[in-house]
Amino acid sequence: MDIVVGALSGMVDALPGKLGELLEQEYALLSGVRGDVVFLKEELSSMRAAIHHCESLDHHDSQTTGWIGLVREVAYDIEDWVDLFGIRVNGGAQSTSGFRSWIRRCVDKLTALPARHTIASELQGLKERVLEISEQRNRYRLGAMVGTTSQHAHVPRLSALFVDPDSLVGLDGKVEDVSKTAMDAGATNELKIVSIVGMAGSGKTTLANAVYQRLQADNTFQCSAFVSIGPKADMVKTVKDMLSKLGERHRGGEDISQLIHRVREVLEKKRYLIAIDDLWSSEQWGAIWCCFPDNSLGSRIITTTRNDALPTNHHSGSSKFVHKIGLLTDNEAKQLFLKKAFSSRNDCPQHLEDAFTKVLRRCAGLPLAVVSIAAKLAYKQSRDEWEKHGLNLLCSSHPDGLDGLKQILDLSYNDLQPHLRSCLLYLSIFPENSEIETERLVRRWIAEGFIAGSKEETAISYLNELIGRNLVQPLGLNHDSIPRRCRVHPVIYDFIVCKSMEDNFATLTDAQHVPNNNRTVRRLSLNLKNNSKEDQPAARNESTDLTHARSVTVFGHASATPHLTDLKVVRVLDLEGCNGPVCLDGLCQLVLLRYLSLKGTDTSELPPAIGDLRCLETLDVRSTKVEELPPSIVRLEKLMHLLAGNAKLPGGMDKMKAMRSLSCAGITKSSANVVEEFSKDDNLRELELYYYATEKPGNEKQIMFPVDRLQTVKQLCIRCTSPSVTFEPRVLPKIQALELRFEKGRADDMSGMSGLEHLSSLKHLVLEFEKHDAGAMATVDAVRKAAEALLLDHQCITIKVDGKNY
Repeated sequence: MDIVVGALSGMVDALPGKLGELLEQEYALLSGVRGDVVFLKEELSSMRAAIHHCESLDHHDSQTTGWIGLVREVAYDIEDWVDLFGIRVNGGAQSTSGFRSWIRRCVDKLTALPARHTIASELQGLKERVLEISEQRNRYRLGAMVGTTSQHAHVPRLSALFVDPDSLVGLDGKVEDVSKTAMDAGATNELKIVSIVGMAGSGKTTLANAVYQRLQADNTFQCSAFVSIGPKADMVKTVKDMLSKLGERHRGGEDISQLIHRVREVLEKKRYLIAIDDLWSSEQWGAIWCCFPDNSLGSRIITTTRNDALPTNHHSGSSKFVHKIGLLTDNEAKQLFLKKAFSSRNDCPQHLEDAFTKVLRRCAGLPLAVVSIAAKLAYKQSRDEWEKHGLNLLCSSHPDGLDGLKQILDLSYNDLQPHLRSCLLYLSIFPENSEIETERLVRRWIAEGFIAGSKEETAISYLNELIGRNLVQPLGLNHDSIPRRCRVHPVIYDFIVCKSMEDNFATLTDAQHVPNNNRTVRRLSLNLKNNSKEDQPAARNESTDLTHARSVTVFGHASATPHLTDLKVVRVLDLEGCNGPVCLDGLCQLVLLRYLSLKGTDTSELPPAIGDLRCLETLDVRSTKVEELPPSIVRLEKLMHLLAGNAKLPGGMDKMKAMRSLSCAGITKSSANVVEEFSKDDNLRELELYYYATEKPGNEKQIMFPVDRLQTVKQLCIRCTSPSVTFEPRVLPKIQALELRFEKGRADDMSGMSGLEHLSSLKHLVLEFEKHDAGAMATVDAVRKAAEALLLDHQCITIKVDGKNY
C-alpha cells in the first residue's frame, strides 16, 4: 500500500522547534501546561525518526499506514493549538514597554484566565492522543515500520531499451538532431557530453538508446556501454556493471576507488561511447564522472536525467550539450496511440472518437502516458470503458491500472525533500490546466507555513527547483527570470491529486462531489467551474465540518463559500475570480488568517474592523468595487502585500513597516501623495499606482517622483489616463522594472514623459497604450529613444499600442 509521508515529515520536523519557541516566550503558563508542552516536544522528536524511516520505504502494511495517519492528524492539531495560543492568551496584542503597557498586560492576564483553562484542557487532550499513538506503535510493534523498498523500479525503463526502432513515433527528428550534436566534429577530439533532459515519461531513455544504437553501428568507437542508474543506485554495482559491459571483469573487492581506477585503465587509450541513463543526483554524477578520462580521442558520453541542473555539473573543460526533449505534437500522439491501441489501424472506430479525443487531451503529448493508456484500452470496445479507464489515469483502484506510469512518477516524487513534496501537492488545489500566478502561489505557500523563514525568495527557489525537476512547467519570465505563471501537466496533475487524496492533504470537491465527512478537512478546494450553471448561485454544503480547515479556495460562484464563522483556524481564504456577491460576515474573527484574496469578485467594501486580523500578510482586492480601505487597515503590522488596485488608502500608512508590495490609487483618502507617504519605507520592493484623471482633458495632474524618493523599490507600475510623469535625478536608485500603462496619448501630441534617463538601474521597460493616436505615438518615440540610450539590450523594451507590438 502506497503512503505519502513527505508532507507529514516536514511538519513533524518543524513542530518541536515551534514548541521550543513557545516555551521561551514570556507567557505565564498555568500549572502543568509547561510540562505538557515539554512532553509533546520530546515525544514528537522521537516520532520524527520513525517518520523519516517511512520515507525510505515504498510500501507499508495497513497498520503502519493507519499509524502514520494518526500522527498526521495530531500534528496538525498541535500546530493549530500553538498558533492559537498567543492570540487567545493576550488577544494578539503587540509587545510594548512602559508602565501603562505593564498595567494592560496584567489586566489581559486576568481577563484571559477562562481562555487559559480552555487552553490547558485542549493541551491535555492532545497529550492523551499522543500517548495513545505512542502506545499503539509499541503495542503493534510498529517501531521497525514494516515495509519494503521497491525492487522493480526499472521495469518500465527496461521496456524502453528494447523498443523496435520501426515502432517509434515522433523520435526520428530528435534521434537525428542528438546524433548530429554528438558526432559533429566541430573543432577538436575532446570528450563531448550530450545530456537528454525532460519530464518523467517523455521518452528520454528511448531516445538515448536509439542514439546509442545509431552511433554504435558506425563502428567508430572501440568500446561502448549502456548503464542505467536510478534514484537509489548502488554505485559499486553500477561501476561493476559498466566494467562487465566493457568486456572486463574485476576480481578485486568492493572498493569504489579501485573500480573507478580499473574503468579508467580500460578506457584510457580507447575511443569510447558510454550512455548513462537515469541520473538523479550530483553525487551520482560526481562518482561516475571520475571513470571517464579525457583522452582527446573523440569519446562521447550520453546522459539522461529529469533534473535540468545536473548536466552542468562536474565536467568543466569538456564540451557539453543539453537536449531538452519536448512532448509529442497532437498528430504524433494520435499516431502513437492508434499504433499501440489498434495495431495496423490508421483510424479510431467511429463510436469511440469522442472518448479518444478526450483521452488524448489528458495525455497531453506525454509518450509514456500515450503508450500506457493505449495498451490499457486496446481490448476495450465500449465508450463507457474508454472514459472510465482512460480519463481516470492514476487514481483508479482497478487491478489493470497504470502501475508503470504511476511508478515512474513515484520515483520523481519520492526523490523530493519533504518541503518540496508539500509545495507540489499544494498544486492539486487548483483546477486542472490552471495557469497559476507565481505571486499567488508562493504567498499562499508562505501563509501555509511551508517556507523556511517565510521568505518569498526562498519560495521562489522552491518553485524553480520543481521546475528544474520537470514537475512544474513555467509560463513566461519576468525581468529577473522568475516565471510569471506556472502549470502542471495533466498526467502529473492526476498523480498529485491522487497523492493529495491518499494523504488527506487536501479535500477536492466539485458540483457533483462533496467531501468525505469521515475525514478531517484540512484544505478545501471547491471547484464549480465545470458546472453548467457556473453563473448561478451554488448550494453551500452545510454538513461538512470545517473547524480544522487551514485553507479554503473557491472556483466558480461565491455563494458556495462556507460560513466564515465555521473557519476557526483558516490561514488562507482565496475567492479570486468568483462570481456573485461575497458574504464577509465573520471575516474579522479569523484570527489566524494570513492570506485573503477577493480579487476579481463583486466585493464593494471591506469590514471596518479588518484591522483585527493581526496575522494577515497578504490582502488582494484588485479588480473589485472597493473604492477605499477602512482606516483600521493601518493596524495590520504584519501585512507585507497590500494589493488594493484602484482603491484609495487611509492616512497613516507609514506605520506599516512590513510592507513589501503595494498596489493602490496614487492619492490617499486625505489627498496625500502615496509617493510621499512611502518615501522613507525601507522594505517596499514593488509599487503599482493608479492615477485615473477626473480632470478635464488636457488638464491632467503631473505625476512627480521627486529627488531621493522610493530608495528600495525595484519594480514600479504606473497606470494613468494619459502620460504625465516626471522622474527627478536620484529617484528610484534600485529600480529594475518599469511598466507604464496608459489609456490614451496626450491631446497636445507631447510625450508627457521626462527623466527616464535618471533611472540608471533600469533593466526592463514596458510601455502600453490602449488607444492608437498621435499623442500615444509621440510618447512611444520619446520613450523608445530614452530607453535605448539607457538599455543596451533592446530586448528589454516592450512597447504595445492598441494590442500591437511596436
